[in-house]
Amino acid sequence: MGGLARQRIHGDLGTIAGRRKGGLNSLATHARLDTRFKRLRSVRVPRQSALLAELLGTLSGDGHVDAYQTTLTTNSKTDIEHALHVSRMFKKLFGIRAHPTKRKKQNACVVVISSKMICDFLVNKGMVRGNKIANKINMPEWVLQSTMFRRAFTRGLFDTDGSVYVDTHRIRGRTYRNLCMVFSNKAEGLLWAFKRTVEELGLRPTQKTSFEVFLRREKDIRRYFNEIGSSNPKHTRKVLRFFSLKNRRGVRVV
Repeated sequence: MGGLARQRIHGDLGTIAGRRKGGLNSLATHARLDTRFKRLRSVRVPRQSALLAELLGTLSGDGHVDAYQTTLTTNSKTDIEHALHVSRMFKKLFGIRAHPTKRKKQNACVVVISSKMICDFLVNKGMVRGNKIANKINMPEWVLQSTMFRRAFTRGLFDTDGSVYVDTHRIRGRTYRNLCMVFSNKAEGLLWAFKRTVEELGLRPTQKTSFEVFLRREKDIRRYFNEIGSSNPKHTRKVLRFFSLKNRRGVRVV
């Protein structure tokens, strides 16, 4: 096609108006031919905040960042509500929708963000690409500088790599039940960050292994959920149910 013909169709490509007209015509052609071409989505660049700190904590637990995609993989049976929360965090922070998707024949739910810009931004804010343990992931420096940010990051960490359970045992024929929390992660820096943050609250975490931190005292667990909290309904339901049953039935707690 000659230069004059191209100019009639697309406009003068040497001008802003011409380039815009050419771009719109190109998009129309892709739509007509169904080429599956996708426009780059506009991404909002968020400021440092408690919500961003919580997202980084969440991704440090169950997330993965590579060159072009950020993913969070969780249990589709027990954590679908939390996956929806993660999706909402991405929307609030970056203006990008990411609906959780269940993997067929697996108890897995995945939130996927396909954006190089977001991947680069998250790495710039403290995430690591690829293997988190090999690359020694830790609580980012900007998070460490704020009590509010440290607690939000810790909330995200525990919501993904933590669990709440009831330890039941019998002593002299009587049943005793203890509510327990355990945070498990093989990244030394994250274990240190979790332990340090809860100790700042005056809590008394314990360690039996090199990759687990426990909270076993009832008043510590109450304070954790009052001051750090949880965005994972799976955890909050267990805690509320335990204390509700204890108050109703007089369950002994040691």
